[in-house]
Amino acid sequence: MQGKVVLVLGASSGIGRAIAKQAASLDAKVILASRSAPTLKKLQQELLKTGKESWVYTCDVCSEESVSELVENVIDRFKHIDIAILSSGIQFIDRVHELDINEVDAMFQTNVVGIIRCARHILPHMLERNQGQLVFISSVMGEAAFPQMVSYGATKAAITCFARGLQRELRHTNVHVNLLSPGHMNTNISAHLGDRIPHWYGKSGSLDVEETARKMIQAIQANKKEVIIGRQSFMLTQLTKFMPGMANRIIQKITT
Repeated sequence: MQGKVVLVLGASSGIGRAIAKQAASLDAKVILASRSAPTLKKLQQELLKTGKESWVYTCDVCSEESVSELVENVIDRFKHIDIAILSSGIQFIDRVHELDINEVDAMFQTNVVGIIRCARHILPHMLERNQGQLVFISSVMGEAAFPQMVSYGATKAAITCFARGLQRELRHTNVHVNLLSPGHMNTNISAHLGDRIPHWYGKSGSLDVEETARKMIQAIQANKKEVIIGRQSFMLTQLTKFMPGMANRIIQKITT
């Protein structure tokens, strides 16, 4: 990864931030992008203290103009993007009959449309060079549907399907698609929800975000098409595919 231009969308917090730090530690040219300029600047200073340089760009993935401007500015400065890690995401949790449709819309606009928008603007530059990697961060929630996580899981299922289809679409090119799906991580993605968080959420085991980021970077370096991160998550996805009845019973036990 040394010397490669790595664009991290959603670098201000959570798994995006951890991935950016891991990439910087391997001497990649890391471009930090998200809506929060102050948080990105703080991360940039943190990396600088370790002797690692990074570049900050603000970007709202829900804005066509913002994403277009980001990609144009990065291409102008670095001439190309070797790896684009699309990790922007938000989360709301509720039972379906209590859902706030505005929150559902916000999740789909960020987690699905926003990510597709980023891929749409980055992909032509990679195709022109016939080289590059698009990395999609999904979730085990996109494979194994959990109660109260229905709408969030639907956004991750959508991006999982998109990534798999794009892999097939690009099969005759040298532009690669990596789909990484971790289990529950101890990030702050749901911190704003307060008492709306289900009592069972995370109790079946949480992945360390730094260790998860390290495994993701390894998967990207190995150019693995699809990786489920977390032993329990992998087992649950396999049961969902091949023994759905047992998977349902396990999910019911976890969430009771």
